[in-house]
Amino acid sequence: MHGNDRHQRQETGQVEALKAGESSAWKDILARHGPALLAYAARMLGDRGTAEEIVQDSLVNIYHTIGRFDGRCSIKSWLYRAVHNSAIDEIRRRRRYVDVGTDVLDNYFNEAGRWEHDCPGWDGPVPKRLDEKRLLTSVREQMDHLPHAHREVLLLKEVEGLDTEEICAALAISPGNLRIRIHRARAALRAAVVGG
Repeated sequence: MHGNDRHQRQETGQVEALKAGESSAWKDILARHGPALLAYAARMLGDRGTAEEIVQDSLVNIYHTIGRFDGRCSIKSWLYRAVHNSAIDEIRRRRRYVDVGTDVLDNYFNEAGRWEHDCPGWDGPVPKRLDEKRLLTSVREQMDHLPHAHREVLLLKEVEGLDTEEICAALAISPGNLRIRIHRARAALRAAVVGG
């Protein structure tokens, strides 16, 4: 049995247990994904208290709507999607939502399908002047000031470690759109750190 098949069967069994209302399955979901969901929401919102409310409300909503889960994405992606949507609603409510757009720029890729212009590397004088700890602190600080659309993809990809399929499912975007958003986000973060 391949590892992927085994994982799929485990997830199917877990979803069936969740739909049956088995408390042990819900406890497992909370233990496995709760801390990461809370960290993700806290970084998106910049407020742990509000993040706790958002995650709690999202999980309660998932509990009530688990019957609608159809398996088109992983349960992990579905959880992130629910928290993401609730966090976006909260950000919009606060009127802090900044939309940087998701349209594909005409000449973003060359004919070979590669990036037309690479994001500049991290070499140069700034990393040489800053030790690793200071650089990490600067990256974290600047990430918090990025526009929401940049921050969310970097959090999901670089901090939470979700793969492309999971991020696309969580954000309801295509892989091509995700590549563009990650590229833009990394470029914006680099510019903020070098300029910051």
